[in-house]
Amino acid sequence: MLNASPGFAETPRDFGTLVCKDVMRLSGEDRSVALAFVHGYVLGKKGTTQYEVETLAGITDRFIDYCLNHPADNALQSFEKLAK
Repeated sequence: MLNASPGFAETPRDFGTLVCKDVMRLSGEDRSVALAFVHGYVLGKKGTTQYEVETLAGITDRFIDYCLNHPADNALQSFEKLAK
């Protein structure tokens, strides 16, 4: 079990409230974590734990391209649409 240090408490994030521009503005590591989270979220909604790295990478690339062209769109809805 991991214990969080009390001095490093973070404010919880809600991917469902982010717009594409918010995700694009995240730092490299934070963006990677957010994308890994949303991939897991979508896979969980599909009821599977199986994945192919190439497929996930393709979805990520399409999501980033989409967000660059549609910065005001809801990030989660956009990702789910692209991940179908």
